Amino acid sequence: MSLHTAPIRRKGGLPRPVVYALAAIGALLAVWGGWQMFKPKAPKDPYRTEQVQQGDITKSVSASGSLQALVTVDVGSQISGQILKVLVDFNDQVAAGQLLATLDPQTYVSRLRQSEAQIAANQAQVAQAQAQAEQARAAYNRTKSLYDQGIMAKAALETSMAAWKSTQANVQAARAGVTQSQAALASTRTDLGRTNIVAPISGVVINRSIEPGQTVAASFTAPVLFQIAQDLSKLEVKISVDEADIGQVQEGQEVRFTVDAFPDDTYTGVVTQVRKQPETESNVVAYIVIAQAENPGGKLMPGMTANADIVIQQLRGVLKVPAAALRWTPPDQQASTSSRTAGSAMGGPGGSPPGAGGQRQGAGSGQRGAMGARLIEQLDLDAGQKAKVEAILAEERTKAMAKASGDPTAMRQATRQMMQTVLTRIEPILKPAQKEKLVALRARMAAMGGRRGQGGMTSGVVYVLRDGKPTAVPVRVGASDGSFTQIVGPLKAGDEVIIGGGPKAKPKATQGGPMGGGGVRVRM
Repeated sequence: MSLHTAPIRRKGGLPRPVVYALAAIGALLAVWGGWQMFKPKAPKDPYRTEQVQQGDITKSVSASGSLQALVTVDVGSQISGQILKVLVDFNDQVAAGQLLATLDPQTYVSRLRQSEAQIAANQAQVAQAQAQAEQARAAYNRTKSLYDQGIMAKAALETSMAAWKSTQANVQAARAGVTQSQAALASTRTDLGRTNIVAPISGVVINRSIEPGQTVAASFTAPVLFQIAQDLSKLEVKISVDEADIGQVQEGQEVRFTVDAFPDDTYTGVVTQVRKQPETESNVVAYIVIAQAENPGGKLMPGMTANADIVIQQLRGVLKVPAAALRWTPPDQQASTSSRTAGSAMGGPGGSPPGAGGQRQGAGSGQRGAMGARLIEQLDLDAGQKAKVEAILAEERTKAMAKASGDPTAMRQATRQMMQTVLTRIEPILKPAQKEKLVALRARMAAMGGRRGQGGMTSGVVYVLRDGKPTAVPVRVGASDGSFTQIVGPLKAGDEVIIGGGPKAKPKATQGGPMGGGGVRVRM
């Protein structure tokens, strides 16, 4: 008799495997929770950056157009008649002088025979008139002989001479009739030859608008029977360019285009003509630009729509940044810009109304005061710095007014020079963070000036991350292709520039007037 020992199980408890599994799950959860607690957290509002690149920039003008053959000839008929034969079809290669179609020649054959018969009749009239003239000459000779003998009167002699001259005129008229009939015969023969429609040039038949049995009526205009393209190994691109871009387009510039039939292929051509005749449609003015392009393999066909880019400028191996980097500014500067814009709407630049303080000042004085207020606001100056900056502003303002002498143009120029001098003089009293803001301020002022320097470049500013904070870097800005922009400055390929992101701007609390105009108070 064998005894089996059953496993001892605690009353009301779980099996050990379940307990072990639960303990393992609990340990995993504890490890995961600790990792989540102590892992490095990503920044809440990260900046988006891209690298400065070195490459090519192509500035171009985009426009649409259509393809057409270099030479296209409309083949028509100068005479009316019924189409007897059509000897060519679409896409046929034809040579100059080749017969394309024939019209029914019976009408013109009949006219030819009539003209020939008329010539024969006129020639018979000439012979008859010559015989009559000869008879009249003989009669005149007899009358003259008798007159000389005193037998005939002088009147009879004169009558005989008149009859002779009349018959000579009849001979000339008959001969003219022959010439006229011969001309009519030649015209009829020409019309008969025109019943054969021949190719005026060598090329390809791209259109055929007739069928055998069709009647052609040539009255005031010659009906078009065929269209022949001379040479399809080269094509013209007829591009419609907007008036805003036409000033940049010149002969000899490269054209790159695609067609919908072959979207993966890019074709190139050269601008050969910029037409001066405007074309207006829906109040939009455009000008026609003609470019000539090769047609490798004959794939391109006349009439295709071309999506063209006319290359205005092409730079190779230059530093370039995304265009978004030149548009991005730190959120605090965006907020201050919005505040200044709102203040301008309240009556004065930067939110300061002209003539504040109960005194009516000139527009130039109010503008300079507003510029000084914005300068103090943007640089976050402390009390001591504000006092020094205000003293510098007052001194330079007095000098600017003395130079301008009331002339508005001179006043504007003096104001710009004054601000540059002020920025230079206050730089030594600024803290490092304030100096960085001063660099950005100078770059923005240069960019807003809109003056192009050497090489057609303007001033701009991009921002890079230094110690986790955006720092302004002044650069010179050149050509752009819409996605990237050429720059010249202290940056190099591989540097990271900010193109977006970052903490959002917090609206500043406003106080003051009932309109909430950023604390602006106007004394009445």
